[in-house]
Amino acid sequence: MGSKTPHNLNTIKNKIMTQFILKENVLTDNVLLIADKGKVFKGNYIAIIKEYYFSTCWSDTETIKRFRNSNQLNKYLSVNYKDIDIDLADTCI
Repeated sequence: MGSKTPHNLNTIKNKIMTQFILKENVLTDNVLLIADKGKVFKGNYIAIIKEYYFSTCWSDTETIKRFRNSNQLNKYLSVNYKDIDIDLADTCI
């Protein structure tokens, strides 16, 4: 048996995004994914919001919203997540 080096799941070699929890739900969390400086997601998106809505007691329905500029993102966050304070350091915004 050869020796295997353990993989540290907390270390990401090619980090491309920062993840923020916008709202904690029972089953899943609403998250904001923002690309790091100099990076974009496929389709030239700078940010993605994954929102989950209650469907049944065993599952949630996922809705994905994508943003190409910071103005659209800020407008959406100010309407839907007024009480969230996000540190956007080291991101593309």
